[in-house]
Amino acid sequence: MLFSSPVFFLFFAGYFLLHLALPVRWRPYLIIVGSTLFYAWWKVGFVWIPYLLMAIAFYGVLWMERAGTSETRRRRMVLAVIALFLPLAFFKYTNFLYRDVIGPFFGWTGTLIDLPLPLGVSFVTFTLTAYIVDCWRGRFEGRRKLSTVLAYVLFFPHLIAGPILRPIELIPQLEHPRPQRRVAYTAAIAVFTLGLVKKLVFADPIGEAVDAAYAAAAPDGPQALLALYGFAVQIYCDFSGYTDMAIGLAMLLGIRLPRNFARPYMAAGLSDFWRRWHITLSSWLRDYLYIPLGGSRGGMMKDMRNIMITMLLGGLWHGAHWTFVIWGGVHGLGIAAMHLLRRFRRAPLLPRWLSVLLTFHFVTAAWAFFRAATPAQALHMLVTPFLCGWSGGMAFITGAAFPLFLLAAFFMCHPFDDHRRIRFLARRLRPEILWPLIAFFWIMAITVSQGSSAKFVYFDF
Repeated sequence: MLFSSPVFFLFFAGYFLLHLALPVRWRPYLIIVGSTLFYAWWKVGFVWIPYLLMAIAFYGVLWMERAGTSETRRRRMVLAVIALFLPLAFFKYTNFLYRDVIGPFFGWTGTLIDLPLPLGVSFVTFTLTAYIVDCWRGRFEGRRKLSTVLAYVLFFPHLIAGPILRPIELIPQLEHPRPQRRVAYTAAIAVFTLGLVKKLVFADPIGEAVDAAYAAAAPDGPQALLALYGFAVQIYCDFSGYTDMAIGLAMLLGIRLPRNFARPYMAAGLSDFWRRWHITLSSWLRDYLYIPLGGSRGGMMKDMRNIMITMLLGGLWHGAHWTFVIWGGVHGLGIAAMHLLRRFRRAPLLPRWLSVLLTFHFVTAAWAFFRAATPAQALHMLVTPFLCGWSGGMAFITGAAFPLFLLAAFFMCHPFDDHRRIRFLARRLRPEILWPLIAFFWIMAITVSQGSSAKFVYFDF
């Protein structure tokens, strides 16, 4: 059930009417029932998985808090986190370990298990890890009602692809709901509309051109270049579009979700990029992996090691393939190099505009490994613009005029992609201007998509 699909609008219309009609104290139960239906729409047979993960975390925290000593408490926390990760490891990494890690030594090929990856299992696991660890650290009181914790996990706007929520970011809002009269409906619809346009007008049409290039046996230079730049725009518009829609839906229900993107292609360095891209994952990796490993404490070599471990595991979290490991490793090497550079020279080496340009092209080149089926295909796509002919360049431009126009429009608009601007306009524009403008964007999105929507890229992770 995609946020951009007609069936979801029917689902949300019914859910929203119940949200308004039922007493406030019943809202957690409505979240549980509605979100279960939302999840089951994908595959009924896997609907037990988020319930199992929640039970592991909830009762693991209760078990941890009954510990007599701090060491026993820490040990129980570790055991609860390990148990929480077992379903993710089984579904996502069994075949990778069997075929790609151990297989080459024993000649093993094929798959060991033939099961689809449960939708959102990575995001649910990381969300509940934050719940367990924050309770252990004393940042959050773990003795909450079972229904509240279950609603925190299942809340459907963030269930499938984030944002990855800390307990402090949602549970207090569930326990003390915002009065419906204080909900900024216009701003919520405007934010949702922004996400809808990103997904249907930009991500899906550009994605078709990218898919065609990667499916081609021998793409030429212009086609490969469009695929490289196109995927950078596609994945941003796809994922940030999902997040915009999730934030807009939550706002309609009186819930504030944290922002997940902050114009990442305006970043002036890789560390800056990761402070702007998938912010809730970046901060999760920092707080629950990089810092516990030691962070930058202990000298330069340990810092380099911790960066590489964090980014390699971050890449592997995205997918059980060597391409994702390489993608994470490339970013790790880049961030480690910048950390090393800062140790020897404090002043910036380049003007900001050049730093932004170089950072964007580094990120765009690394995206090739994220998108490609194999490392060889990624390398081939990266070198093709320089080695293959451009004799058909004008014909290609004519044939790819629409995705090229979308790329140009995106780069013109990206510096202004900010929810604060959207909320400001929603407050200040007169209704007779604002609502026709929103209606225009909806009509444009429906027209371009022709009533259909591709699945979100991050549903695979």
